Amino acid sequence: MEGLWILFVFIYSLLKGSRDGMKKAALKKSSSDEILFFYSLIGFLLIIPFSQNAFSTKPIYIFYTFLKACAVGSSWMLAYVALKGMSVSLYGVMDMSRMVFSMMFGIVLLGESLTWQKLVGATLVITGLFMVNLKKDSGNSKTKPLVLLAALANCLLNSISATMDKVLMKDMEADQLQFWFMLFLLVIYSFILMGKREKISISSLKGNYWVPLMSISLIFGDRLLFIANSSPESQITIMTLIKQSSVLVTVITGWLFFKEKNIAFKLMCSLIILIGIFISVNL
Repeated sequence: MEGLWILFVFIYSLLKGSRDGMKKAALKKSSSDEILFFYSLIGFLLIIPFSQNAFSTKPIYIFYTFLKACAVGSSWMLAYVALKGMSVSLYGVMDMSRMVFSMMFGIVLLGESLTWQKLVGATLVITGLFMVNLKKDSGNSKTKPLVLLAALANCLLNSISATMDKVLMKDMEADQLQFWFMLFLLVIYSFILMGKREKISISSLKGNYWVPLMSISLIFGDRLLFIANSSPESQITIMTLIKQSSVLVTVITGWLFFKEKNIAFKLMCSLIILIGIFISVNL
């Protein structure tokens, strides 16, 4: 498993980046609530055949997984609030704070070291991420403080979830964590729909093949990430940097499918990010 966890996190990052474009395409045919519900439902159904050990999980770890699902579910909802109230460019820059939070948790809570390679790598990654977001359209209106707090809270909760993965995988199997996590996400979104009294329609998914594709990408990517977290050699600080490689897929997807501009500049920024990642993992 030594070194293999780096490959697993890199594949997870590429799959995560691909879902950004899929979400944008899926929203053309279905509402966000429908997507989140069916996204979780299809994902949960996909993992059932591979979750033989799920019910042997100790109750305390099931509870911790519930807390993780609450953190992730809340972060996704806060992300929608932030995106509705601020420019995409500002959101992209603020989203970088999740990397800072994750690295801080890895160093302070998990006792990981901050080497010069990590510091140089993190500097290059942050520089690349900042530059790639400079070319996005930005609004001129002043962003409300509550919207800024929503964006920061989204990043913080995502970082908490990432740290919990590393801790939980010391005592759980990947199939156990994934089963309970997806089940709780499905329950959370079901309660949200009932609270909103919003009706969902299966017919809205007809022809919207992006939703099942996102579910497959999520399940496969998360399984690799959980396995990577189970490796004693893996570190939150390095995994956080590797995850930023998802921007490469996002840029290429925007160019090929959404005809976005400034692709050469964004690819240059992505190269800076990749160089930073390579330095951080001592490649």
